[in-house]
Amino acid sequence: MVNSEFVSNEELTRRQAEEQFRLFADFIPQLVWFTDPTGFHTYFNQRWIDYTGYSLKDSVGPDMWNNLLHPDDQQRARQVWGHSLATGDFYEIEYRFKGKNGEFRWFLGQAQPQYDEAGNIRQWFGTCTDIHDQKLTELALRRREQELERAYADLEVKVTFRNLELERQVQDLRRRLGEEA
Repeated sequence: MVNSEFVSNEELTRRQAEEQFRLFADFIPQLVWFTDPTGFHTYFNQRWIDYTGYSLKDSVGPDMWNNLLHPDDQQRARQVWGHSLATGDFYEIEYRFKGKNGEFRWFLGQAQPQYDEAGNIRQWFGTCTDIHDQKLTELALRRREQELERAYADLEVKVTFRNLELERQVQDLRRRLGEEA
């Protein structure tokens, strides 16, 4: 009887921990996901479901997430994720995910492996953080920097030509003054 109470308390503790985890995972602003050691997705938080419109059933699997990436980001994402799966290296990448509204937003994807006692990867814990506004600001600043560089180069050319013109005018004046003297 004592043993069944212990198991019951253990089970209660486990359920409370799971409930607290789900509350936390759904509260943070990131899209949270887990995979098994091979990269097969086993968990997504509610924010993932809310953003993508995919149910948890539709989301689990080995390569489902890549279908939501912008076509220009898919190959690079496969390569980076494949490298992390093969080496256990920390996973980090910027890519664009399609939301349920059909629009793409920039995210920072990161994942860390969890190891078992034998040193084997047990699972991966990952997040996708929305960096869309920062990325748009970065792109706008880069465009503005390029515009300023072009404007500076144009100005430099104009100043060089104006200096050459002024030098020619000064030489003409000297020549005329030398002829009059």
